[in-house]
Formats: sequence, structure tokens, C-alpha cells
Amino acid sequence: MPDLTIDLPDELYDRFCEMAATFDISTETLVRQTITLKVGCNPSSSSSPISTNFLRQFTDEVLAVADKEPVHLIDADKQKYVLISIDYHDRVLTPGASES
Repeated sequence: MPDLTIDLPDELYDRFCEMAATFDISTETLVRQTITLKVGCNPSSSSSPISTNFLRQFTDEVLAVADKEPVHLIDADKQKYVLISIDYHDRVLTPGASES
């Protein structure tokens, strides 16, 4: 992924740092996940899942992404989960025409 430098006001940077500490992730990860989610991309992967706290703050956006593809989550106890919609689940499990 290409590097991107953003000049954030100190107040905004401090707020991101506070939120990142709450989510137990790096500030850089929180900013990346927030930006990708806001533009409709999946901010998660099995290597860098989003926190369940993040899910609570951005529920509608996360659910919109989960409608299209799996979203990887992690809770405060480091348990990992995958959020998928029923429609996505059905699409994945529906046999292709070649299997009929």
C-alpha cells in the first residue's frame, strides 16, 4: 500500500491516539481502518481485525461492508470473529452452475 502523509490538527491526532488506546491498536491502524470504512472498503483482515469497540462506534458502516464481504473482528479478550451477512453466506454456499 502506498504511504500517505496527512497533516492532522493536534486535537484530532490526540483524539485518534485516545481512541486507539481504547481499542488496543496503533493509531495508524485506527486511522487506516476509519478511512477505509468511510469510503466503503473493508478495513479488516485476519492479520489486522477491527475491534468490537470500533464496530460499536461505526456499526452501520461495518454492516454495510459485511454485506459485501467478511469483516474480521477482535474483542478485548483477543477472541477473533468474522461478521458476514446471510446473503453473503448464501452466495458463498450456493453451488455454481458447473456443480449442478
